[in-house]
Amino acid sequence: MGKAGKGTGSFGKRHGKTHFLCIRCGRRAYHTQKKTCGACGYPNAKKRTYNWSEKAKRRHTTGTGRCRHLKDMPRRAKNNFREGTKATPVKKRKTQQK
Repeated sequence: MGKAGKGTGSFGKRHGKTHFLCIRCGRRAYHTQKKTCGACGYPNAKKRTYNWSEKAKRRHTTGTGRCRHLKDMPRRAKNNFREGTKATPVKKRKTQQK
């Protein structure tokens, strides 16, 4: 297979996978034996971030995804978070103004 040592010959013996896809971040960083993700820290409740990697924080911060909840907030805040009300019909609005 190859000569004993750390170099080229040793690489031929690599068959197994240590990391699988993480169900939270989708990266191939979930360690099968440790049962933890090296990228996001799953199954920990808090996401894995470090200040020594400013670029990594930029890649995963708010605004890099869909923001499907956040993008509704400005519109809802503008209307003071009204819920369950119905818009008055146009005919009634005209009669009230006169």
